[in-house]
Amino acid sequence: MPIHKIKLCKRCDDTKTKDEFYRRRSGSDLSPYCKRCTNQQTVERQRKFKQKCVEYKGGKCERCGYNKYYGVLEFHHKDTDKKDFAISKARLTAFNENVKKELDKCLCLCAIYHREEHARTKGIFIARRSQVRVLPRVPFYLTKKKR
Repeated sequence: MPIHKIKLCKRCDDTKTKDEFYRRRSGSDLSPYCKRCTNQQTVERQRKFKQKCVEYKGGKCERCGYNKYYGVLEFHHKDTDKKDFAISKARLTAFNENVKKELDKCLCLCAIYHREEHARTKGIFIARRSQVRVLPRVPFYLTKKKR
């Protein structure tokens, strides 16, 4: 293979063909990391970011207390009108004050309770233990009794 068609990945130290590297945003050069390493870094960064978000919100579902795997936990905005951005769509590297400010507008819910909350706000029927009932349109966090 001609030398001008290969490149060394700085992360895995493998020599690969240039088509195994992404172009930089400027378009003038190739990334120092191969596509595989770049993708691995992205996944690692996103997992660390989510873990920090979950830990900031208490590390468990605010409804049932589930805390076994943070990948099951999701963020639900209490008021969508006050939503600046979706935490799940954030492609951020820094866990900063803007993220904390947005998380303060959210509930940390497991996937099941998050789906139920969306159903509740839409007034959808939910079947449970052979009963079908209409849930009130009032979000659960407005109906909690103060202790």
